[in-house]
Amino acid sequence: MSVAEGVRVLVFDLDGTLVPTMEDYADRAAQLMEEAFGTPFAQARRSYFATSGLPFERQLRQLYPGQETDPVAQRFEEWKDGYLAGIALSPGTAGLLQAWRNAGLLVAISSNNLEQYVERLARDWPVDCAMGYRPPSAGDPGFAKGEPHFSVLETRFGIDRTAFLFTGDSPNDAHIAAAAKVRFRALLTDAFGPEDFERAVPGTRTLTCLADLGDHIATVADTVAGL
Repeated sequence: MSVAEGVRVLVFDLDGTLVPTMEDYADRAAQLMEEAFGTPFAQARRSYFATSGLPFERQLRQLYPGQETDPVAQRFEEWKDGYLAGIALSPGTAGLLQAWRNAGLLVAISSNNLEQYVERLARDWPVDCAMGYRPPSAGDPGFAKGEPHFSVLETRFGIDRTAFLFTGDSPNDAHIAAAAKVRFRALLTDAFGPEDFERAVPGTRTLTCLADLGDHIATVADTVAGL
């Protein structure tokens, strides 16, 4: 096996994958959707999860086409700013990331959480790169999980995406990886089971916990030993 065939870069979604924030996000989002659009809380919560993996502003536009959704997205992000101040990477997850780095792998975060939050959260985490979502604006096409993030990682690390392994917790993550031709593993949560990922991208391989990812990795050290 050549080094190029092995995994050299581990890319992780953030919310629901590295930190257990999704249930709280769903509760707050559903509350706001019920208040703004009259959607019953339970239905709004299901809709939030069904469109998760996208920036919240895009989720709302998809769920409520033709309606004014930006103020609702703004309220959600204002709440999230304070909420995320209390979020930390668990010691177990930090240990896994550091162990993979010690084995010679690069570790990156690719999230559709706002760029400012991702960079703030990951400042002291054992990662080599952390990227979030930046909405489009005048003169700026924006920056999002998927092709834009993977292209930046290829340039920054000088490594082709064939050596990437992306892990996320939503079917949208599976779609993003498939579209970008990046290998993917689905982390199972209460929100999505194996059947959800199979419907999204047939043949998707799943993990019951992040530690299981070790069984799916041929590290740099392994591949060099096999040359």
